[in-house]
Amino acid sequence: MNVVWVRSFWVCAAGGLFSALVAASCGGTAFTSASASGASGDASGALGGSSLAGRDAGGSGTALGGASASGDAGASANGDAGAGNVSGGNGCAALGGYAFGGHCYIDATVASVSQPLAVAACEKLAIEGKPSGHLLVLDSAEEQSFVLQQFLVHYTDVSDAWLGLTCSELAQPDINACFCSGCTKSVLAEKQRAWVWLDGESSAFGWVNANPNAGFRCAALAYNPESTIWGWVDRQCDKVSVAPISGHPHGYRTLCELEP
Repeated sequence: MNVVWVRSFWVCAAGGLFSALVAASCGGTAFTSASASGASGDASGALGGSSLAGRDAGGSGTALGGASASGDAGASANGDAGAGNVSGGNGCAALGGYAFGGHCYIDATVASVSQPLAVAACEKLAIEGKPSGHLLVLDSAEEQSFVLQQFLVHYTDVSDAWLGLTCSELAQPDINACFCSGCTKSVLAEKQRAWVWLDGESSAFGWVNANPNAGFRCAALAYNPESTIWGWVDRQCDKVSVAPISGHPHGYRTLCELEP
């Protein structure tokens, strides 16, 4: 499904493409580079602005930014994440991305950041002649499974990923329209319909654990250590980390999608 891109109404004071230093100054939590061997990272200290140790990104042998051998994307010498448009016809591969269903998926993570900073990072990614990138828009369980296997299972109980799914204050000024707790299935389904993807569609196949169940307007593809499942949950937009269960700190990864 092609996304009709509408620029987010959230703006970071830093503006533009963020480096690890800028991300930290805007409330980001830095990630260290992923190891080529895929050794498990130490997730301790994920809260409070300390670093999160990385893991190998899906067997690509690349660092967290998804850099190709030429350094076209990911962390460049000056710390920038994703160096603008890519020329030369290499397309998705040149950005260190992976193709599925005609779309290009890229892990643009440099730091664990808030949802607005993740939005800004994806907007800076583009294949020549194509629209800019955006946060994940999940149209099917198959697409979600691809994203999980390619980008997130390596970070189980370490990192979640922001989604391009929100309960907009413009469309739903009353936050109570966005969630309920302990409500009936029919009421919960009504609350879920208030959440809309970037392409204007509303779907509910990925919500888990009676979400949305808090007064938040952003969503993440998240792992629950108690139920041991991944799914959509509502999250606070301006936070750079979360502890769904005490002693289980999670950061956020910036996963971007580019249209065909």
